[in-house]
Order: sequence, then structure tokens, then C-alpha cells
Amino acid sequence: MSVSRLQHMTKIGVEQMGDLADQLQDSQVLRLENLDTDVPPPNHALEATRQAVGQDAANSYLPFLGSNALRHAATNMVMQQTGLNYDWKTECIISAGGLSGILNVLLATLEPGDEVLMTDPIYAGLLNRVRLAGGVPRLVPLVPGADGWRLDLDALAQVDPAKVKVVLMMSPSMPTGAVLNAREWQAIATFCHQADAWLLNDTAMERLLFDDRDVLHPAVLPGMRERTIMVGAASKEYRMIGWR
Repeated sequence: MSVSRLQHMTKIGVEQMGDLADQLQDSQVLRLENLDTDVPPPNHALEATRQAVGQDAANSYLPFLGSNALRHAATNMVMQQTGLNYDWKTECIISAGGLSGILNVLLATLEPGDEVLMTDPIYAGLLNRVRLAGGVPRLVPLVPGADGWRLDLDALAQVDPAKVKVVLMMSPSMPTGAVLNAREWQAIATFCHQADAWLLNDTAMERLLFDDRDVLHPAVLPGMRERTIMVGAASKEYRMIGWR
């Protein structure tokens, strides 16, 4: 027996794929089912952690909105990257990981049955958080082509904006690695205005780029700062997966 909000939850195949890889016991198998890396975390992160765990502050509850110093640092980083000023006291909070932040935002912005526009394919953990918050995923295809995976703008134009309350985007996206370009972000911004929807921008992977292209921030587009909610994470960029 389970409560109704769990009835539409689907299984995530990460553990099953990991178990299959374990059974092979083959060192030549390339493990892609998790976010593990053979590149260690930065030395300064390791040293700061060693120092922090022995201090009283590391063995106590933090402020509910997160460390003031960390919130201030986060807004400064966003300002350096985007040129946008955010008030760390009123426009920034710290969550226990990026996906926790995503769920918090969805719970705060959705009523049961509201639609959330997402790409297909997308990370299954995001799909399940939409469902857990009472939302209904509304999928728009990512289409493979000569220049990588591209958002199907024709399919986006066919979406009825009436029920869409949140547009959830991740760039680079999991699992495709799709990086949204300026034209795609503009189309997404236009849709957000038409739907009067929030743009929930999952920026966990935004600096994991292996070419010279710039990171594009949709919040800088006209009228988008006030309707864009950014959720970032340090663990991917700094290779601190699972430290939470």
C-alpha cells in the first residue's frame, strides 16, 4: 500500500546497471551509470574539509537558509558569471544538494496537476521529483543532429501553455550532454512569458564544457530575471559527488 503521490513514480535504472557491471568483473567496462570520476577533488576543498570537521560549527545545525557566508559567496559568483545582482539575504538559500533544491522549488511553485515542461530524454531523478511534487511532466524532444542534440523548437511551439507552470531545463543536460544555444534559450524565454511560467534552471553541469563555447544564462534575457530560479551545485564541478 502506498500514498497516491507515489503511484506514478518510476524506477531509476542506475542501481540495476551498476549491479550488472559488477557481475561482469571486467576492468575494461566503462562505468557510466554513476557520476564517479578518477579525478580527485581540489586540494583546497580537501584541506578546508579537514579543518572544518574539527570545529564546533561543523557539528551543529546550520541556519535554516544556509550559512550566511556561503549565501553571500554564491550571489557573488552568480554576479561574476551573469552580471546580475542578487540580494543574498532575500534571494538565495542553501539546500542539501541540488536535487533537494529542485524538489523544494517544485513544491513551492506547483499545484497538483500543473504541468512542468522538460526535455526528452532527461534525468529520471528530475522526472520523479516533478511527480512527487504533484506535477505532470510535459516532454519536448531533444533531437540528435550534426551539431549535437538540439531542442525541437517546432514541438515546443505546439505545446499548450495554459497548464504549464514551470519550465525545467538543464544545460548541459543529462543524459545527452545537450547544451542549449542562444536561439533555444530565447524560444524557452518566449514560452515562459506566454505561459506566465517559472523557469527552473538546473545549473549543476553548466561549467562542465569541453570546448570554448560560453555559458549562456537565460536570466539575462529581457523579463527573465524575475521569473528564473537558478539551482546550482558544487559537487559536480568540484568532483565532490556524494559529500552531502
